[in-house]
Amino acid sequence: MRYEYAVNVFVFNSDYTSLLFIRREKPPFAGQFLPPGGHVELGENPLEAAVREVREETGLEIEVMDFRPGSPIVLDSRTIRMPEPIRVQMEYIDRHHKHVDFVLMGEVTGDSDRIPDAFKEQVKWVSVNELKDMEMPRNVKELAFFLFRYKQED
Repeated sequence: MRYEYAVNVFVFNSDYTSLLFIRREKPPFAGQFLPPGGHVELGENPLEAAVREVREETGLEIEVMDFRPGSPIVLDSRTIRMPEPIRVQMEYIDRHHKHVDFVLMGEVTGDSDRIPDAFKEQVKWVSVNELKDMEMPRNVKELAFFLFRYKQED
């Protein structure tokens, strides 16, 4: 069995009114919108991969956010606390190949609402009102609705 590590990042704009999605061109989700993400490269941790993947796929810079910022921090001299993911999930690619996905939450930094021209065809900010009509996998849409509610309560 081959395991590969991957990240998916639900990125909020600066006022938490929209999430960033990308129209995928390749199967299995060709034509559907998904959050930015991809493989964790050798020598990279999931947070570094998240920042890199969002930059490569959207041209935007992000900061990975702690999903539960009030969670306890227990560290020693060799331990660095990383932002807590929304979840970690196993994705079955085929009989011999699985992905361990770190599903993270992020926020854009800098000029957050401006998607660079080179990415405008496939990248879109989506509000909670637009979400119901978006073509995307059901589990992605449900998690996006949950995150909008979560940030409203925050």
